[in-house]
Amino acid sequence: GGGGGGGTFGKGGGGGGGGGGNGDGGIDHKAHHSVPASALSHLQPLSENDASLVEKLYQKARNAESLQHWEEVLTQDIPLDDDKGSRVLVMKNANDVLIFKKKPVGWFGNNYDLQRGYGNYSVEGEAEEVLLGPVRHLVFVVHGIGEAMWNRDDIGVLTLKDEIDRTRLAIQRKQVEFWKRLCVKARKDGKPLPKVPNRIEFLPIEWWDRVHSSSSDLTRALKSTTLPTIPGLRSIANDVVFDVLMYLTPDFCETVLECVTGQIDALYHGFQQVHPNFVRDGGKFSLIGHSLGSVICWDLLAVLKEHTEKTEREGSKDKLNGNSSIGYRAYAVTKDGQKLTRNQGSWGPSLPVPMEKCLPFTPEFTLFLGSPIGMFLPLRGANVIFEEMLDTEVKAARSKINELEEKMNASNSTTENNSEEFEVVSTLDALFEPITSPFSLPSGSIYNIFHPSDPVAYRIEPLLMAKDAQVPQPQYLAGKEGNLRPHIKAKQMGEDLIRTLQKKRSSIRNLWSSVAEHATSALEKIGPNQKNLTGDEDASQTSNMVSATLKLGPTEFALGGNSISRRVDFQLQTGVIDNEYFSAVSAHSNYFTNQDIQEFLIGLADTDNTLSDGGLLVDFAGQEKVE
Repeated sequence: GGGGGGGTFGKGGGGGGGGGGNGDGGIDHKAHHSVPASALSHLQPLSENDASLVEKLYQKARNAESLQHWEEVLTQDIPLDDDKGSRVLVMKNANDVLIFKKKPVGWFGNNYDLQRGYGNYSVEGEAEEVLLGPVRHLVFVVHGIGEAMWNRDDIGVLTLKDEIDRTRLAIQRKQVEFWKRLCVKARKDGKPLPKVPNRIEFLPIEWWDRVHSSSSDLTRALKSTTLPTIPGLRSIANDVVFDVLMYLTPDFCETVLECVTGQIDALYHGFQQVHPNFVRDGGKFSLIGHSLGSVICWDLLAVLKEHTEKTEREGSKDKLNGNSSIGYRAYAVTKDGQKLTRNQGSWGPSLPVPMEKCLPFTPEFTLFLGSPIGMFLPLRGANVIFEEMLDTEVKAARSKINELEEKMNASNSTTENNSEEFEVVSTLDALFEPITSPFSLPSGSIYNIFHPSDPVAYRIEPLLMAKDAQVPQPQYLAGKEGNLRPHIKAKQMGEDLIRTLQKKRSSIRNLWSSVAEHATSALEKIGPNQKNLTGDEDASQTSNMVSATLKLGPTEFALGGNSISRRVDFQLQTGVIDNEYFSAVSAHSNYFTNQDIQEFLIGLADTDNTLSDGGLLVDFAGQEKVE
């Protein structure tokens, strides 16, 4: 259509800005947009009802313009039905061209030009999305508590969809930024330009409407029993705390898990219909759970674990299709496939009926953000299961040591025992007493990421360790270039210095204790009951040496399959001036906007190592890595 600029009307009858309707005035009602006068490139569509009202005024203006009866429409002023507090009127600009304005009913508010048709416009993030390669990693994100409240119009908190849209945009911009830096570095070094990184797609999974359905008897009963006083606080109780209480009941736990599993399954197959070569070309699937959503993700993996173990025990060769029956409760088993005997603990959900579906894939990685899993597992008695599995491993290690002792004693009774003794010592060097439970879930790397001041977040690692083991501090999460902030490095240096001094003090104490023990032993040998060192005594000393050299195992966790560091708990870096009580207010809701988490996600999903090979992305900084 003719006309110059948004909202103007030329004699050709089309919409301004290059995107107007047909010359006969026909138009889709959804084509009306309110456009901020200062940013015409960002279009906000009117509702269909309001667009219909504006379209009628537009048609009347066209007729008046053709008959040179402009005065008839210049006095028109129509209020909008859906956009309360706004009205639309026709005005003349400096060039005597009719334009449409949306103004507030009162004295205060913003004025907007109206554009008929879409015209030339751009979508934020479109340039980055077009520049990046095809999607090679699909991440399903499960929301936590309070989503029913955040979806209310009177609450100014971002919903999960809004959070994911912003996260997707931020991550794509970072990918392009990192890639451009690599290109500059390659040109400087005279090397070929790196290939463009592939996109990472995030899809939100929502379950809140199943629990807070206005048509359910439970919701109606809850509303009828809610007192009318302090409505703000009672809304928090009904829309936020209520989610946790509901999930603790078997019926609604089942409802939520089936809802989430069904959505993931539908999106999993639907995505592959749109991208039929996704899996063939190396595409991966992963999970992210925030808050209570992390507990849901844990339970989805628990159901998947029970399903796969049951399939293996039954010797089935069929692929996972989610149609097999799952047990009512998920219990751990030993490495030999023997179910543990204790029934007072469970690491999976308690359900009234067996789940008929499970995840259709094994996640490449699973992220828990601000997770209360560390509180849910003890409530289920899962720590008892983990301890029993660890005890089984410890007994197996000690049994192996006893076998070595007997073998060493037998070899000492012969003259030619060098090779056999060497074999025993070599085996001994590879043995250790485990200090972490062998419990694992069917996923790649599993990370429990939290802000130190998040009141909802809990650790997981202590539940997987021996009772008397020294629990390590959670590692710091670092993003781009793996850099820790200077004040965090200084804090770590201070903590390392204190630990070093404590170790030295302990070593000195152990040294004096050892000297005293040897001195006492020497005095006993000088006494009247001194005996010659016979072969039996040598064997006894060798046996003691074997028992004494049994060392504790490394702090590694088998919870996730392919984790680089074999650690689970990671804390975010705090600011230089950070009050933990002030930070607690916003800590639980700021995970998706945290730059370290965004860059960490890019590193995890960079399956082609497009960015990691350039040294721009490192999973962890200042941390010990287990090769």
